Amino acid sequence: MELTSDLTVYETNGELLYKALVRLGFQVVKPGGTFYIFPKALEEDTAAFCLKARKYNLILVPSDNFGVSGYFRMAYCIDTEKVLRSIDALERFVKEEYGQPLL
Repeated sequence: MELTSDLTVYETNGELLYKALVRLGFQVVKPGGTFYIFPKALEEDTAAFCLKARKYNLILVPSDNFGVSGYFRMAYCIDTEKVLRSIDALERFVKEEYGQPLL
């Protein structure tokens, strides 16, 4: 039982997602050793924010479910290809719903 899991996919996905969120103007703390991230939502009503994201095939979870309001959770324990597609969808979501220019 001296084998360890290969966590590089989590590291890669987390880094890609973190950089994209920062570039899009989200307030976010870089996760340390997890497979999810908690950015600050772009509006106070995180449930509404997450519901709007569904139109872009993004499944975001309001942080209220985890005892903190104003944020949302994104998991990245998926294939890197899916993370990249999610970033594209996130960019469209932010631009179309909030008029945020892409940096």
